[in-house]
Amino acid sequence: MKKNQKILSPTKNTPEVILERKGIIKMTGRLIPENAEEFFKTIEEWVNEYFCNPAEITRIEICLEYINSTGSKYLFYLLHKIINIRLLNDTEKFIITWYYKDEDEDILEKGRLFSSNLDVPFNFIVMS
Repeated sequence: MKKNQKILSPTKNTPEVILERKGIIKMTGRLIPENAEEFFKTIEEWVNEYFCNPAEITRIEICLEYINSTGSKYLFYLLHKIINIRLLNDTEKFIITWYYKDEDEDILEKGRLFSSNLDVPFNFIVMS
């Protein structure tokens, strides 16, 4: 039987990642991986398996305090992949929520850029 949840513990350079079969993909922390390919490999494998039998609604929650350029590239690729998989079967929905601190213009701008480049609306939520 497949596990309903996979959690990657945070490190000083990588975020906590929660992957739930009920349709939640959540990243919280810092995304400055030393080996981005290795870090995202586990997530991508889970995503590939998840989308064989996805929940009706997939919620993607990004709550990062810092993202370096390599982390950005891999995160963008992962979101792009998820969006394209979902669009193949348009009866299923996804919601992307991008959290940022009120004073953190860089993270907000990165989220806006992702939203624009992916051509998908994000929910932007300010954290106090």
